[in-house]
Amino acid sequence: LAAAGVCQAVHLRMSYVQPVEPEGRRSGYAGQGLGGPPLRLLFVGDSVCMGIGAKIAAPLQKACADRLAALRGRPVAWRTVGAAGADVRELCAMFQQRVEHDAEQPGCRGAFDIAVVLCGVNDGKKFLQGRLPSAFGEDLAKLCFALRQAAPEGSIAVPCIPALTEAPLLQLWPLRHLVDHFFQQFEAQKEAVAAADSLHCPTPPANTLPRPTDTRLWASDGIHPSGEGYAVIGEWLGSALACV
Repeated sequence: LAAAGVCQAVHLRMSYVQPVEPEGRRSGYAGQGLGGPPLRLLFVGDSVCMGIGAKIAAPLQKACADRLAALRGRPVAWRTVGAAGADVRELCAMFQQRVEHDAEQPGCRGAFDIAVVLCGVNDGKKFLQGRLPSAFGEDLAKLCFALRQAAPEGSIAVPCIPALTEAPLLQLWPLRHLVDHFFQQFEAQKEAVAAADSLHCPTPPANTLPRPTDTRLWASDGIHPSGEGYAVIGEWLGSALACV
């Protein structure tokens, strides 16, 4: 069964065509009209942060910021550092470049009140290149260290969002169980890094994630959420961050 699952995975990997990245801003302001200084929310991540599969850019971030602003009762200024296909090493380099850029702007230097790291899938794709889950954990720890250096008083969240295991295209037998077992190793690394560095690692209840049969919540590629699917995940995330 394992061999059959691997063959299915290889076939999908070779034949998969990723949707076009939507155009638009990946920063914004939520909670117009609310009082107080804005909560600075930073997203660092891969195709999820790019909104791949949606018709508009960053639907997850917008839904998250809107929910967070409503629950906190203060405005939220959010921005994104990321790229489709980026692994954690690449995300860390991108963030450090952003810090260097921000250094030219007094009082900024990559500062945030809450940072959210969304990653793991692209690191898993490099497993056959020798990139083991333990290496992912080490790279994630380095990224979180860089975030901590940029904002010593900020909070860092590394959510475990196993949405990939619910993707319609990956429900083939026995591929589904192979994917679930494989990526659980990467989710476990997130939990370990969070525990070691006192980070937040929220995990959504299974009934809050898009289900494989919820077709309107998935993009046409069967892998990424649709705009509505991203919004569902973002609203959960905003509720989780309200307690951070």
